[in-house]
Amino acid sequence: MKNTLNKILITDNSEDSFRFMSEILKSVSDDVEFFHARDGESACKMIPEILPDLVIMDVITREVDGITAIKNLKAGTKTCEIPVIAVSSSESLEEAYEAGANDVILKPLKNIELLIRGRSVLGYQNAIFQYQKDILADVQYAERIQKAILPAEEAMENAFPRHFVLDLPCNSVSGDFYWLGEKDNKKILAVADCTGHGVSGAFMTLAGAAFLNQIMSQGMARETHEILIQLRQLIMKLLKQKSQHEEASAGMDISIVILDETQQTLQFSGANNPLYFIHDGELIVLKGDRMPIGIHLDFNQPFINQSLNITSGDMLYLFSDGYADQFGGPKNKKFRYRQFQELLLSIHKLPLNEQKERLNRTMDAWKGKNPQVDDILIVGIKI
Repeated sequence: MKNTLNKILITDNSEDSFRFMSEILKSVSDDVEFFHARDGESACKMIPEILPDLVIMDVITREVDGITAIKNLKAGTKTCEIPVIAVSSSESLEEAYEAGANDVILKPLKNIELLIRGRSVLGYQNAIFQYQKDILADVQYAERIQKAILPAEEAMENAFPRHFVLDLPCNSVSGDFYWLGEKDNKKILAVADCTGHGVSGAFMTLAGAAFLNQIMSQGMARETHEILIQLRQLIMKLLKQKSQHEEASAGMDISIVILDETQQTLQFSGANNPLYFIHDGELIVLKGDRMPIGIHLDFNQPFINQSLNITSGDMLYLFSDGYADQFGGPKNKKFRYRQFQELLLSIHKLPLNEQKERLNRTMDAWKGKNPQVDDILIVGIKI
């Protein structure tokens, strides 16, 4: 049982019938509050406001009858899940069920039957409430764990004093993550998009971050392409992936850079994900290899390492595909990468916090009332 108040609304023309049913139903829960609607019309007005845990509805009421009231209740977005026990004669039994009643008690009312049915429905509702509460608690705990594996803001600030992170999970937890490392006075940054989103994707983010830490701490790789090769091997081993014919196709797309500010050079490798680099007002696209971190037709092929010279004021953007894939706009189409590139070019000279805000506002306007289809992650770095 949940430890909160149970609300029961009883719809009946008679005050005496209301008192009679209230007295019987007092024992269905430790704490019950009763509400009385004298007819279906009153019930339809009261239910959205009080959102009762259970409705007892006499089929025969004045003004709006009980059958119509049940149909209205089940058609409302706020009220459709509220259980209804219809009180009916045998002639209206089928009609009450067709209207959406969860259960029907035949007249004349029997004390024990009303008590058992009421207790059963409320017990079911309370069990669902507790189940949802437990799930929510688990997800919230998972969210805290996931946030703990992401680089601390202080660490990001120390590594990249001019940066922003736009992190918009589709659910409470995300299938996207970013990772920060350092080796030989070189800064390493990765942005990854794991298979799925929500809880399933979040599991992969934990594995991906842990494996990147392992690769760098154990000196398993020094170049960006070597890091991705090692990461692919570890992910495939974790998921027991041995051939491209197997069903376990989970993995991740990722872009990773190593910045050597002393030599003013940048290394980049990508698994399906690119890097956007803006220099002197020109946006350069460094494409990643067309294969993921995980099982693939060409999973034995090495990743390619690309190098660039960098200068102060250059902008780097690492991102997942969620921004470009979001549906919206006047024709309800994807935002797409060309429009994303044009947006970045138009804002790249702005302060980093303003770039983040502009990206956020643009996406809100584009998405409109559409649901978010995927996790969104963009990391911007100004050299």
